Amino acid sequence: MVSILCDATFFGGGFGDLAKARKALDAAGLSVPLLAKEFIIDPVQLEWASASGADAALLIARLLDRDALGALTERARELGLEPFVEVATEEERDLALRAGARIVGVNTRDLDTLSMDPERAARVLAGIPRGCVAVHLSGLRSAAMVRTVAEGRADAALIGEALMREDDPAPLLRDLVSAARGG
Repeated sequence: MVSILCDATFFGGGFGDLAKARKALDAAGLSVPLLAKEFIIDPVQLEWASASGADAALLIARLLDRDALGALTERARELGLEPFVEVATEEERDLALRAGARIVGVNTRDLDTLSMDPERAARVLAGIPRGCVAVHLSGLRSAAMVRTVAEGRADAALIGEALMREDDPAPLLRDLVSAARGG
């Protein structure tokens, strides 16, 4: 899955970037799902994501109460989008599961302090049932870190910043993929 930043205010992205990515992938004949990464708080944002070619939409549990998370999860599915629910704590994880999340991402970064807490993330990931896709979010920058995460509950990992900081990300990406596969 490719995550496309759609927030203009904080990240300089937009739904136009999502549409460009969809067009480029389709033109290349690649069936790669696209995630609309936005601070979604209103159903209209899901409509924009769908119209721009997204396959999934990020819902951040800490931004939403139980009713809003449930309603946005339902609306996303009505639009053909898979809700990708981001959590950081056990309480948020449980809220996501009660809302029917099938993809739950656990952010290693504490969004209040911006510090990384891999032990907390591992605990939260461990509580995600096997019927859901568990995704490790943030902080992976080495093959050793990927190996550690791959040994735990995570089915997938989001790796962005480490690759973005490389002039040529291909060697690091090869190392990280190899580590995830047990190499």
